[in-house]
Formats: sequence, C-alpha cells, structure tokens
Amino acid sequence: MKSLNGCNMELSESDKAEFLGLLNRPLSRSHIQMVVRLIEERQELIKLAVETVESGSERETVMASWLLSHLYDSHPGLLITHQSRMIELALNTGSDSIRRNLLRIIEGIPLPEDQLSALFDRCLAWMISENYAIAVRANAMQVLYRICCIEPGLTDELRAHILALQAFGSAGFKSRAKNVLKKLDALNKN
Repeated sequence: MKSLNGCNMELSESDKAEFLGLLNRPLSRSHIQMVVRLIEERQELIKLAVETVESGSERETVMASWLLSHLYDSHPGLLITHQSRMIELALNTGSDSIRRNLLRIIEGIPLPEDQLSALFDRCLAWMISENYAIAVRANAMQVLYRICCIEPGLTDELRAHILALQAFGSAGFKSRAKNVLKKLDALNKN
C-alpha cells in the first residue's frame, strides 16, 4: 500500500498493479469502502478505475464498476469528468452487473446532450426487455426520466411504456414506475 498512499503523483506500473490487486481481493463492503477512501485521497485512481471497467478481466470490470458506484455514493462530483466515458461503457457492456452499477451513477450526474439520444434509445430497450435484470430495468427507467427533464417531448412515450409494463413488473419495478410516473406528471404541469 505504500505506493498508493502518495499524494497526487502520476501512477506508476506498480501503483496500477497494486490497485488491481485490491480489486482482485475478496471484496466486502468494508474493503470496498477502504478502497473508496483511498480513491478520495488519490483521485487520479478514478481514471484507472474507469479504464479497468473498460479493459480489465471479467472480475476486475465488475469490481471496478461496483467501486465507482460506491464512490458515487460518497462523492458524486468526483465522477463528473468521467461521465461521457461511463455512459459509453454502460451502452456497450454486455454485463448486467456493470450496466446496473454505471446506470446508478449516470442517473445522478449531469447528462451530456450529445449522448441523450443514444442513451434514451438504449435505456428504453433495457427497460422494456425482460432479458435484463430488474435493477438494470429500474435504473434505466430513472435515467429515462432524467432525459425527459431535459427533453420534455419524450415524456408521453416514456409514460406509455411504463404504463404498459407496470402491471407485469416485480414489486421493485412497480414501485419505481409509480414514482417515475408521479415525477412525469409533475413535469407535464410545469
């Protein structure tokens, strides 16, 4: 850990290897929180975590996305500079675990206008398909709502899809759908 405790230095190959070693340990909530605190001190590790989501081993990519979601919980502002890359990764990953973690982050950070169309189309596809995990579908619904806040003309389309799906969803999906529908109603009143 000695090399990772330095202050704002360029990352050496040993730093990178040590970081990946931390990701490859059996992770618990306390361990991931320790790594989050480390990243809070060494913010240059955020870029390494995002790069790991993109090109790490299968385990490393999932663990790095989980780490980023925990970092988002404590310091969402630290991830804003990486928002476009995280959106691209969410759009292109084949892993529901990674997609779920990244969508959780994306639903709370500013959305770049040049990615709204692709994000809306893909999130809509994820939300309406039973081939994706419930958490992915629910997080996609929340991202869709955020897009509607920017592009209100999409509200009716989203509402129609949510109403069609609401009767068939899990309890969690129905609860999220009810909340999003209320928020959509509030958007239409403005």
